[in-house]
Amino acid sequence: MADEQSADPRPLDDLAGFRAALIELLQGTRRELCIFSEQLARALYHDSEVAETLSVFARSSALARVRVLVRDTTPIVGRFHRIQGLAQRLSSRITIRKVQATVDTPDWEFVVADGQQVLQCEDREVWRGVYYTDNPVRARSLLDQFEQDWPLAVTDPDLRRLSL
Repeated sequence: MADEQSADPRPLDDLAGFRAALIELLQGTRRELCIFSEQLARALYHDSEVAETLSVFARSSALARVRVLVRDTTPIVGRFHRIQGLAQRLSSRITIRKVQATVDTPDWEFVVADGQQVLQCEDREVWRGVYYTDNPVRARSLLDQFEQDWPLAVTDPDLRRLSL
């Protein structure tokens, strides 16, 4: 019965709920994390606890891997962003790529962990979406989209530049 309940979506309707769900998801991730985002919203991804939890995951195992697809890197490059800093320091574990403007991508954002946990934001303006702690079917659908876009994305050279 508990397994059935864990597959139910947990509705989210504000930034605080998304932050808590993202931290929970990161703490439960063991091997692979895929993030598809407009621009790694500072309000969520630049948060010190989110960045620290992501860092702990990325360093947890030689097999740990984080792949990030973003549509717009300008806000990340324009000023210090904790996730960009982590990606620079842990370049063998965290990769950020920019989706080409010609690629048609969904308007919503998502995070998938280990092919089962899903955090999905359907409206970034009000942070409305859902969190599934165990939904491999939904995770597979989103990962298929991610895997389709990943090889078409490029590494933005500005993201690799180290600030001295």
